[in-house]
Amino acid sequence: MVLPQSSCGLCSEKTSFFEMTCLRTMYGSLRQLYGLPSRRKKKQPQKLPLKVKYKPTDDWTKILVDQTDYPFLVTFPYFPMPNLITGKQTASPKGARTNRLWIRGASAYEGFFDHLQRLTSELQVDSIMPESEARMEEFCQMLAKVGHSYAVAELGYGKFKPLLLPHIIDKELSNCADFIGSLDRDEAPSKNIHELSMIDNPKNYTIVRMRFLAVLGTPTYYVVVGQKNKELP
Repeated sequence: MVLPQSSCGLCSEKTSFFEMTCLRTMYGSLRQLYGLPSRRKKKQPQKLPLKVKYKPTDDWTKILVDQTDYPFLVTFPYFPMPNLITGKQTASPKGARTNRLWIRGASAYEGFFDHLQRLTSELQVDSIMPESEARMEEFCQMLAKVGHSYAVAELGYGKFKPLLLPHIIDKELSNCADFIGSLDRDEAPSKNIHELSMIDNPKNYTIVRMRFLAVLGTPTYYVVVGQKNKELP
């Protein structure tokens, strides 16, 4: 999906920050493994730091491992469903936060735990600790932008009153729980790699359903991107 000239220079600079955080910090290793598109492939690291212990009593230390042999974790947060969909009000703070993560180990060549066992032997260490970083604010901003962009592409510019521009541009996430959420339960893997669709609802809202890497059984997210504009066909 391409929306030509969809952002001015100032807004593009703001959105590129949280996009880079998600695509590099949270999912950089995954993107490298599968050779996903990148504007900076030549600058991608060939080695990545891996936490290890040489002896059970040692402190954790980091060594560099070839990117192609790096065991990594894929992480997605769970959220409650958006308040505007459920009609409920979140008692706790409504900012970008979670108390539960979907986490899976990933390996390029073999089962994840077989990979860890082999790598432990090859590196001559006692134990290995794969790591992952989940950045809630930037992730919620990414969900907001994906949802808003998809709704514009599907419905057309001006066909709904946008509700998430402060979240996307100004990082105003204090009421995030009203607009952004997920199914808070495990789901079966899908036959599709990713899923993105509009959701019909009786509450006059424009809602986008999205599921990234659905084939792995990841969470499904729901984003209330706007209010329907009744004046327009």
